[in-house]
Amino acid sequence: MSKFSKFIRYMAFLLEVLLCYVVQSTPGLSLEVFGGRPILLVPLALTIAVFEEEIPAITFGVICGLMADSGYSGPVGYYAIMLAVLCYIVSILMENYIHTNLLTTMIIATLSIPIIIFMQFVLFYVAMGYGNVWEYFLSHYVSRMVYTWAFVPLFYAVNRFIAAKTKGH
Repeated sequence: MSKFSKFIRYMAFLLEVLLCYVVQSTPGLSLEVFGGRPILLVPLALTIAVFEEEIPAITFGVICGLMADSGYSGPVGYYAIMLAVLCYIVSILMENYIHTNLLTTMIIATLSIPIIIFMQFVLFYVAMGYGNVWEYFLSHYVSRMVYTWAFVPLFYAVNRFIAAKTKGH
């Protein structure tokens, strides 16, 4: 693989990250469904990690995480750390143990997206002592999990196309 094709692939991924950040953080561009808005950068980072080696996967996980942190005006670092770890694990799994396809990506997303979002809820809502925690969880966080997960096939298809054209995947 040439350095130029790698550069083109990474630029395409960065363009996706910027586009998702704009859509996710601009009021009115991402629709709220049942009280929750998607965290588009989570499935994007996950699907980039499916097609990349460890270091680029971690790098894009951190970039997506920092942008998600800044877009949700929470403490900077939560999504960056979570996505860096998740992307590393996904990259290792896909490279060595699991066949890369949409089904395995959907299974990984089904396991990881609820964990990331539920931990965010526990750390930044429950631990802060807010009331009506389960009502709030059901009315905002469950829909956010499902809505975020629904974007996995789209990002998988786009990133598979990018990887196929620049890597020969």
